[in-house]
Amino acid sequence: MNSSDSSFISSPLICQVCGQDARGNHYGATTCRACAAFFRRVESSRYVKPCTKRNRCDFFKNGFFTCKYCRLQKCFSVGMSSENFQFDRDGYNKAKEVVKLGAKIPPTMDVFCGRSNFIVFCAPQTSLSSPKYSKNFIDLQFLLDQAWTVLRQGSESPLLAKNTLGKLAIGLRKIQDENPLLDPTTVEKYGKDETFAQWEYDILKLTRWLAYFDDFQMLPQSLQIKMIQGIWSVWRRLERLASIALCVRRKINEETIRKMKNDTLLCNWNQMKIDMSWCSKYSVDELKFFMEIHTEIRLDELTRAMIELEPTEVELSFMLGQLCFQYVGKRFQGEILHIGDKFQEMLANDLHDYYVNELKRPNYVTRLASMMKINNQIQRNIYKNREKTDLAILFDVFNLEFSHPDMFMDL
Repeated sequence: MNSSDSSFISSPLICQVCGQDARGNHYGATTCRACAAFFRRVESSRYVKPCTKRNRCDFFKNGFFTCKYCRLQKCFSVGMSSENFQFDRDGYNKAKEVVKLGAKIPPTMDVFCGRSNFIVFCAPQTSLSSPKYSKNFIDLQFLLDQAWTVLRQGSESPLLAKNTLGKLAIGLRKIQDENPLLDPTTVEKYGKDETFAQWEYDILKLTRWLAYFDDFQMLPQSLQIKMIQGIWSVWRRLERLASIALCVRRKINEETIRKMKNDTLLCNWNQMKIDMSWCSKYSVDELKFFMEIHTEIRLDELTRAMIELEPTEVELSFMLGQLCFQYVGKRFQGEILHIGDKFQEMLANDLHDYYVNELKRPNYVTRLASMMKINNQIQRNIYKNREKTDLAILFDVFNLEFSHPDMFMDL
C-alpha cells in the first residue's frame, strides 16, 4: 500500500456545514452531530428569525455561528432534508394507552346525573313545582306500630338473670337461634319486596331484643319509638358483623384464618340478582358509591377483629348496647343523650360484675379495649358514609320519599 492510499484512508471526514470533524451522514449530508441536532431542532420548529444582515453575515466566527437562518440555509444547500425525520418511535401505542386511560376515568357529574353541568348543581324539582316529577312514597308507620306491639308484649317470664345485661344476653341468644343469618347465595333475586322484608326483619329483631331491657320498657312510647328509629341501622351493622364472624369460625379453622391475608374474599354472590330499579335509575355499581350494597364478604379489618375477639353473648350484648346508646345520644342530644349515658353506665357496671364475679377475671382491660375498638371503627364508618348520603340527597340519586326519613340517615 503506497503513502497516498494511506493518507486517503486516514483523512477524517469534514462536516459540510461547519467544516468541523464529521460523524457520519445525517439527513442527506455528511455533518457533525451538532449540525445534525441543529437541523432537526430548527426545521421541526418551522420558525426561524430572518437574517438581520441580508444573508451576508459572518457564517462561523469565534467558534460559533452568528446567524441561525444562514446556518439553516447552508444545511439546505448541502442536501439536508426533513424527509428523513422519524417521529413516534416509542415502544407503545399512545392512542391505545389514551383509550385505556379514558375507560378508567369515572364519568363526569353531568353524565352521571343525566343533566347538563350548567344545571346539575341546582336544587331538584319537587312534586309541587313539577307535576311530572314524582317519587315512590314508602309509609313505615305500620312497621313502627308493629314494633310498639312487640314492646308492649315484653319478654317471656320468668327470666333467670342476675342483671340487665344478663337478660339482654338471654334475649340475644333466643333471637339469633330463632332468626339465623340468611345465606345470600341462596337468594334468587333481591329487589323491592326482599328489601322491605329485610327492613322489617331488622327492626323487629332489634325491638324484640330491647323488650328484654326493663329500663327501656319504662320510657314513654314516643321516646322508645324515636330511639328505635335512630339505632336500628346501627344495631344491624354490629349484629350482622358478629353473625358473619361466627359463621366464618364454624366453617374455617383458626389456623387457616390466621394465615389469610387482609381483604381475602370469603363469599360472593351474583350481582345481577340485585334489582335497584325500584329506587333509582342508576346501576348497582354506580349506587355503591352512595351506599353500602353487600355483594361479597371479605376478611377486612373489622371481620378479623371480631373473629379474634370471639365475644360471648354477654360481651356482644354489651357491645350492641354501648354502640347504639352512644350513637343515638350523640345524634339526638337532649333527653335522649341523658338516657343513653345512663344506660351505658348501667351496662358497664353489669359487665364489670360479669368479669369479676362470674368469670373471676378482674383484669379485663385488654378485652374491653378490643370491644371498644370495634365499636369505634363502626361509628367512624357510619360518619364517613354519611357524607355520601348527603351527596345522594343533593343530586337526587334515589326516587324515594319516606314517611320517616330519619330512619335511613345512616343506612
